[in-house]
Amino acid sequence: MVSIEWDSNLSVGVELIDEQHKMLIQRLRELSEAIEVTQGTSQIMKTLDFLIDYTDFHFSTEEKHMTELTYPGLGAHREQHGVFKDSLNRLVEDFEEEGATGALAESVNVFLVNWLINHIKGVDKEFGDYLRQKDITL
Repeated sequence: MVSIEWDSNLSVGVELIDEQHKMLIQRLRELSEAIEVTQGTSQIMKTLDFLIDYTDFHFSTEEKHMTELTYPGLGAHREQHGVFKDSLNRLVEDFEEEGATGALAESVNVFLVNWLINHIKGVDKEFGDYLRQKDITL
């Protein structure tokens, strides 16, 4: 099972965004634990539903600040968010249809962890760098 822990390598240097990332990571760990101990479809779905709601909140927060600051990377960033939301919704639909199969649970977990790590270390860090260069705090 793939798991993720918060550490300073995942910090984008923006407290608001880092705190939201910590919450996402905590919930991903809860998802991993629910899958590992086979807590059943209802607990896994509850965690996935939270992730859908929280990523909507988090992505909206990021995009709102990017829009207000006329951040040049907004379009690409928003596109990545859209791809993630579409992928997550498809995974949830598969989960609802197939149930908590081990293979599907593992693929959901791997996708979520890998996407979040790559996103944070990539475009989110770029946004953090942009804010520091402009001496902007959120």
